[in-house]
Amino acid sequence: MREEAGLSGSEVARSIGWSQPKLSRIETGRFGASLHELALLLDFYGVAEEVRAELLARTARRGELGGAWVVRAGGSRRRQSEVGAVESRVERLQQYQMATIPGLLQVPAYTRAVAAAMGLADTDAIAERRAERQADFRSRDAVPYEVVLDARALTRWPGLDSVMVDQLSHLTALDQQHLVLRVLPDGSGAQAVAMSSFLIYTFPNEQPAVVMSEAQTADLYLSDEGDVAAFRGLFERLVNEALSVEETQAYLRRRLRSLRNRSDHDGEDRRGQ
Repeated sequence: MREEAGLSGSEVARSIGWSQPKLSRIETGRFGASLHELALLLDFYGVAEEVRAELLARTARRGELGGAWVVRAGGSRRRQSEVGAVESRVERLQQYQMATIPGLLQVPAYTRAVAAAMGLADTDAIAERRAERQADFRSRDAVPYEVVLDARALTRWPGLDSVMVDQLSHLTALDQQHLVLRVLPDGSGAQAVAMSSFLIYTFPNEQPAVVMSEAQTADLYLSDEGDVAAFRGLFERLVNEALSVEETQAYLRRRLRSLRNRSDHDGEDRRGQ
């Protein structure tokens, strides 16, 4: 990862506050890295979330640290890094998203608006990095990606109406060969409630799955079998309450028409003033 980023060992060590010999011992395997140290390196190199989940789970398991840990997100560095991520080995990705469009489905204008609303500085770099992640994910062979998108993400957003018009146009035009997108409608009578957005990473070769819940400043990873099973069950219940794929597309098209009509009406009002 360091060589791919074009960095010397002394540059990395100086940037994260280590000695160069310590970094060298960790890289060569002569000195084991703690969970915190590994998380710091992965954050610095801008490694993709699913790769972080796999590597941190392995480290936690070897160190017998239990099945839950919190890793600080390190500000915006991980989200806007230009470093090419290690090729992901995720076999299946399931995601429930509460307040925003999932990153893998965002258009650049929406990404920039969300980054600005989060108080992040280099929104263009963040959007560029996000586009690279999307292209990398699409290039993989048939990775099933299942999304339950809370309708609240479609009724409140940063930026102008045009941002959501572009975003909805993108969602309605996506190739759903390996993507299963369902909207969870608002209303009463909910039988499944999630306290936050989450992702379930399933890896090949019987490697344990990992759940990741991303917050503003830290990420919660869960690898305990009971925790993972609970989130799998929650995801299935959310799927059962969500609209079907066909109903979701119809819902998105209605939202898109409504926004376009509102934008046209507002434009006429401004011209009439």
